[in-house]
Amino acid sequence: MKINKNIMCTVLSFGLIASLGSGMAVKAEGEYQTTGEDYEINYIAINETGATTKALLDVVKMYQEQVNPNFKMNMEYINDQQARNQKIRTLAASDELPDWFTCDIDSFYEQLWDAGVVANVGEIYDELGITDKFYPVALHYPSLESGEIVGVSWQSQSEFFYYNKDVFAEAGIEETPKTFDELLDACAKIESIQKTPIAMDGAWRLLRYLAFVPYRMTGNEFIESAAKGEIPFSSETGLAGAKFVEEIGQYFQEGWTTADSTTVAQLVVNGDAGMYYSGSWDLNIFGTEDMELLDNIGIFTLPILGEDDATTAADGFFNGGTPTVISAKCAEDEEFKNFFRFLWDHYNDRCFVNGTLPPGKPSSMDDASEFQKELLNNFANAESFAKCWDVVADVATAEVMLNETPSLTLGALTPEEWAAHLDEAIKQNVQ
Repeated sequence: MKINKNIMCTVLSFGLIASLGSGMAVKAEGEYQTTGEDYEINYIAINETGATTKALLDVVKMYQEQVNPNFKMNMEYINDQQARNQKIRTLAASDELPDWFTCDIDSFYEQLWDAGVVANVGEIYDELGITDKFYPVALHYPSLESGEIVGVSWQSQSEFFYYNKDVFAEAGIEETPKTFDELLDACAKIESIQKTPIAMDGAWRLLRYLAFVPYRMTGNEFIESAAKGEIPFSSETGLAGAKFVEEIGQYFQEGWTTADSTTVAQLVVNGDAGMYYSGSWDLNIFGTEDMELLDNIGIFTLPILGEDDATTAADGFFNGGTPTVISAKCAEDEEFKNFFRFLWDHYNDRCFVNGTLPPGKPSSMDDASEFQKELLNNFANAESFAKCWDVVADVATAEVMLNETPSLTLGALTPEEWAAHLDEAIKQNVQ
C-alpha cells in the first residue's frame, strides 16, 4: 500500500472540489473523507466473473469517480481453495499477507487469528457505524465460535429443495413436505411412478443431508462438540444423521457420486426427477432471465422433525458466501476505512443490478424479482443458520467424512461402522 497519512481532506458536499496538498483535485458526491493520494488494496479472491465481484468493482469505480481517482483494487483470482490457502500461508510466513483474501473461517483461519495478523471485522463495522446495514445471518456467518465477526459476507444465500410441480402432481403429492417423514413419503410416491425422487451429485452435498437431522435435534451444538472430540459420532445424534442418509440415499439416481451438477439439476427441470437440494445460486437453472422461478418449478425449505426441535422451521442452511478476511495492517489505514464506509453505502444496491442477493438492506427493492424478495425475506427472518460440517471439522477429518459418507447410501457401510471411522479420525486428528 502507498498512502500519505499526513495529507487528509474532507469532501464536504455534492460536486465540491477539494484541493489537496499535492495539487490534485478530487470530485466527490456526499460527505466522504479521502487522502486523494495513491492507495491500493491487494485482494486474492475466488471468481472473476461472479456477480458479487462485479458489484464490488462497480462500487470501486464509483469511489474512483466520486471520491478518490487514485484508489486502486488489484484483484488476483484463485478458484481452488487448497491452492489459495497455500499461497496465503506462503505470504503470511514472509509477512506479505494480502490486504484482503477469501478464506473460510476454519482451522487454517484460526491460525492466522491466533497470530494476530487478521482484523476483527465486527470492530471495524462498529467503528464506522455500519453494523446495522447487514442482515443478522450475513453479519454472523463469518464468525468464530466465541462470537467475534471476523469476515465480510458479500451476499445472502439460502438453501432449499427445488421440486417439479408436474412430477409431484403425477405422484399424488398434494403438499410440499414439512417433516422428514413427509419427505421420505414423497420420495416413495415419486419412485412408484418410475421417476428419480431426488437428483443428487457430489459428496459435499451429501454432507448437508448428514447434517439435517442433527441440526434439527441440537442446532449446531452436535457438530461443534463432535468436531472437538467432546461427543462421539457414535452417539444417538450422530447415528440419527447417518441413518437418515442411509434411508434417503436409496432415492438418489444411479451413479450419483460422479454426476455433473448442472446435468443433474436439469433432471428436475425436465421432469425426470422430483427434487434437488440446492440453493439460491442455482436460479440460473431453475429460473427465468427476470429472476423468477420457471412455471413448473417450486421450492420448499428444510423439513423439521417435530415440535421438540431445537431450531425453528425458518432456520436452515443460510450463508453469506465464502467470507473475505481483512489483514490487520490494512484495517489500520484511514483510506481503507474511507473506502469501506463508501462501499457499504452503495454495495447492497449494486447486488440486484448484478443478479445476486445482498448481505444487507438495500435502499430499494425495485430491482428485485418477487422470488428474490421471498428469498431475502427468508434470509432476514432466520433466527439461526446451520454450519457446514466440512468447514467445522478439521481438514483431515472433513476428508474422511467426504470419503466415507457416500458408502452409507451404497450399502457399503452401516451407520455404526461409519461412526466408528469418524470417531477414529477425530481421535487421530484432534484428540
